[in-house]
Amino acid sequence: MFARRPKTTIFLAATAITAGTLVVRRKYHSGTKFNNFQSDFNPYLISPVEDVEINLPSRSQLWNQLTTKDHQFDLLIIGGGATGTGCALDAATRGLNVALVERDDFASGTSSKSTKMAHGGVRYLEKAFLQFSKSQLDLVIEALNERAHLLNTAPHLCKILPILIPVYNYWQLPYFYAGCKFYDFFAGDQNLKSSYLISRKNAIEIAPMLDAANLKAALVYHDGSFNDSRLNSSIAITAIENGATVLNYVEVRKLLKDPNSNKIIGVTVQDKETGEISNVKSKVIVNATGPYSDTILQMDKNLSGLPDLANIDPKMYDPNDISSKIAVSNPKMVVPSSGVHIILPSYYCPKQMGLLDARTTDGRVMFFLPWQGKVIAGTTDIPMSQVPDTPVAKETDIQDILKELQHYIKFPVRREDVLSAWAGIRPLVRDPRLIMDDATQKLGTTQGLVRSHFLFTSDNGLITIAGGKWTTYREMAEETIDEVVKYGHFANFAKPCKTKDLKLIGAENWDPNLVALLSQKFNLSSMMAKYLSENYGTRSTIICQLFEREEMNKLPVQLAGIEDKPILGNVDFNTFRYPITIAELKYAMKYEYARTPLDFLMRRTRFAYLDAYQALLAVKGTVKVMGDEFGWDSKRREQEIKNATLFIESFGV
Repeated sequence: MFARRPKTTIFLAATAITAGTLVVRRKYHSGTKFNNFQSDFNPYLISPVEDVEINLPSRSQLWNQLTTKDHQFDLLIIGGGATGTGCALDAATRGLNVALVERDDFASGTSSKSTKMAHGGVRYLEKAFLQFSKSQLDLVIEALNERAHLLNTAPHLCKILPILIPVYNYWQLPYFYAGCKFYDFFAGDQNLKSSYLISRKNAIEIAPMLDAANLKAALVYHDGSFNDSRLNSSIAITAIENGATVLNYVEVRKLLKDPNSNKIIGVTVQDKETGEISNVKSKVIVNATGPYSDTILQMDKNLSGLPDLANIDPKMYDPNDISSKIAVSNPKMVVPSSGVHIILPSYYCPKQMGLLDARTTDGRVMFFLPWQGKVIAGTTDIPMSQVPDTPVAKETDIQDILKELQHYIKFPVRREDVLSAWAGIRPLVRDPRLIMDDATQKLGTTQGLVRSHFLFTSDNGLITIAGGKWTTYREMAEETIDEVVKYGHFANFAKPCKTKDLKLIGAENWDPNLVALLSQKFNLSSMMAKYLSENYGTRSTIICQLFEREEMNKLPVQLAGIEDKPILGNVDFNTFRYPITIAELKYAMKYEYARTPLDFLMRRTRFAYLDAYQALLAVKGTVKVMGDEFGWDSKRREQEIKNATLFIESFGV
């Protein structure tokens, strides 16, 4: 029927030129120059898209700083999550000589698996009134104040998010309305925007996906939404730029103790990349390891400085099941519970407004929030008896969230719509000094526990900070470093805390018109300019410079290494669905210490969290670029592909 045409080979290299659908918009005035952002009205204004030159120490330089012979730090922090990196930044800006080591990657634990909300906690406010609890109320007020600081110090990563509460019974209207107004009131001058009541009709217009059969009205209040792992890495890099020695993939194997006093004087660390082992001396040690705090507490308690052998049981570990490895088998301080979240397509809630299920069938609060162009839904609260090394979302937990969502959504809620699912360990704690020798104490429900933070110093001098929540990381760090200054007798030279107003990387000279400015200067599409500005802020210019340096850097990362393949069969519209490019990967390696494909696909970007299946397709391309940069041999590349694939496959796909 059709004449056979001569076979033509169209190579993917050509897509580097046509990748403008993803990166570059049409350039109508090629001679137009981007003028200085200064104006006659404000000659001191600095352009947020000026070229940026960043000179960070390499990882090998940081390792040498950490392990310099006979050097003693003022402070060494164990743990590179939100609290640990927050402590490093606070201490460095006060003038302390500080080091931080993280066993895996920054935010590889709970700090990347939150609900992505900077919030005071509406449910804690309700408990405060129902239980006449001042401690609950103080927790809410503290978090509301810190919410404002988050939005100020990282405006590119943290945004105000209105949240709609559907009301299905008339008696709930005054109850919820009063609760929202009290929430505004206790925020004081830090209140984001006033809450308000909307009619049934307006609620349906805003959220047409809602099942409006019994809907009476709705309330809207405001909280913050943020990108947790990017905020975590930004805090870490900001600490390095302020003089801290911060390393990922360095594990503490042992606490070093004075043989006479048993006081802690340092740690034995191992570089997980090279296997090199070294002793590091420090005047003060802080344990900021979140759900894994009990392991460091065991090292503190044991004369040997080593953890309990009970944590290590190779018979229980299945290398093909990442959830089978137990990190802490007998936690005393941490009361672990699993919180599961799922990612759904954007049509499950309004694009600019979240939904709050104030009364689930089992009494929990459930959120459905727009995030990174998708919808994040969660969370569960499942008590656990042990702390797994890598918690995984179970199918029953996923179905539980979908079931709750179906109560509100008028169209079918489908399992196949779940793009990603993950589990995190909630940071709930109790005082280990009260139960350290009580081997019979069992873990119970976590429902009644307050997620306030807990700070104490052991007899051997180990300072432990645990609990709390993402929103209050900065205040937790400030209190911890106050204790460090007191215990280490650093008051004679330590400066006051500066982090309330300290801009994180990417927030320097930030402007709300950054999307337009990036698009104008670098001829970016609106999609790419928005993505970069909301994830990298003013550091976006470095990635844009990589676009200009080499055409291949504009390609989606999944196309790396297959430039000589035909377009047909290898490229379709899904290839350009996510604006995650080779340039961004190169930036993450050089400026954000990404060391493995998972660092990039899960934490520097949120690719695997947003769409696990599409992220799997990018694993080989990511390994190709990283392997070429780091000089990996074929065996290492195969292992990285295997590790990344196994991990991402656990995300509900």
